[in-house]
Amino acid sequence: MNCPLCERVKLTKIGNYPYLIHEFKHSYLMLGEHQFFSGYSVLVLKEHYREMTDLPRPLRDEFFHEMMLASKAIETAFNPKKMNMCSLGNVVDHVHWHFFPRYADDPEFTDPPWLRMKLFESAKITPAEAVSSIAKIKQALN
Repeated sequence: MNCPLCERVKLTKIGNYPYLIHEFKHSYLMLGEHQFFSGYSVLVLKEHYREMTDLPRPLRDEFFHEMMLASKAIETAFNPKKMNMCSLGNVVDHVHWHFFPRYADDPEFTDPPWLRMKLFESAKITPAEAVSSIAKIKQALN
């Protein structure tokens, strides 16, 4: 299996992924490597499962709780008007959730964030640029 998120999990486990925000029991919360939507983050399940429905019930329930903690922390840190959360898996079939904070001044507020996907590359950030956003979300988790 050649899964990019499994590779990211491996890097994170050895302390070699600079966008890590927080390690939960079952997942890693990571700041998005682009910040087209300020505060954009991804929650990646540590184990490889293809669908949420494949998770054993106790794991699914605990992972859902981690999702809620992550979402609330991002909301607290960035104060968006709305939080868009989605898990598609069409490109990478490893369970993960995207958190897109949406702001009142977003001219395309009512559109799904994926309609802006071609612009994400223009908002790539370096690990050094990620430090302050990671710190804000970490503080909100505590």
